[in-house]
Amino acid sequence: MIQVLLLVVMGFCAGCYTAGGEPVGMLGTTAERIEKKLTAQEIADRVRDTEKIRGKITAAGVVYAFERDIVIDDLDEKGDLKRRQTRKFQSFTDNRDPVLLLYDGKKPTPEQVEKERKKISKHQRKYLGGKESDKSNNSRGDEKLLIRQIERYGDNFIPRLLGEEIFEGRGTYILQFLHNPEKTFKDPLVDLALQHLLIKVWVDQEEFQIAQLKAELINPLYAIGGLAGKLEAFQLTAMQKRLTPEIWADWKVSVAVRGRMLWDLFTIHFSSESSGFKRLKAPD
Repeated sequence: MIQVLLLVVMGFCAGCYTAGGEPVGMLGTTAERIEKKLTAQEIADRVRDTEKIRGKITAAGVVYAFERDIVIDDLDEKGDLKRRQTRKFQSFTDNRDPVLLLYDGKKPTPEQVEKERKKISKHQRKYLGGKESDKSNNSRGDEKLLIRQIERYGDNFIPRLLGEEIFEGRGTYILQFLHNPEKTFKDPLVDLALQHLLIKVWVDQEEFQIAQLKAELINPLYAIGGLAGKLEAFQLTAMQKRLTPEIWADWKVSVAVRGRMLWDLFTIHFSSESSGFKRLKAPD
């Protein structure tokens, strides 16, 4: 989910980046006393183990399909709607390529379907290390996609337990994830962005699935001293829906981005909601 920020920021512009303000620090707990049955690291480790189990179950043929409705609003300087784009995809819990069903409310052309497939596949390979997609055989996805990222970058973050909360009727742990200064990403821009990103995760207390994730840019990011561009605000909220104890799927996602590229101001609102979850028939 955090890859959404990387897609936005990496496409911001090229050059030397700086940030305004101090890096994000540890938040205070949400209660004076927390009964720590598990430490923050133990909770994070349980999440990692849960994702491994999900991958094995998915590889055994337990896959759900669902429809994802996306709305992208481009606003002008006054906050008025300048352009709206809508997409409807059929998506899958095993990370195979989603299928474009509607393009701005209309049945897409074969060219639009293929263009969207290539774009999604390219981003997945570049930012998540996904496999090369094959449009002639989209019957199986990459069930190990997320666990590879967790194992590769898990040590780049330090979890901190903030408290507990009821979310969607279920008990959750609230964790803050801080950038680990001893671990770096290859791209220095990613390191800079993560230092100024407040990341909070709600983890289900029974099944150790991520129920909700929120990320917010605390300080603006500047390109070439602010001359080439500026990312002023970024807010992400992502919620997952429980399908089975082992499989939770993307449910509701909202992203708000505001900034400037050269002399042009931009504000983008992105929202996504999934519905119609149905288990696919296992292959013979």
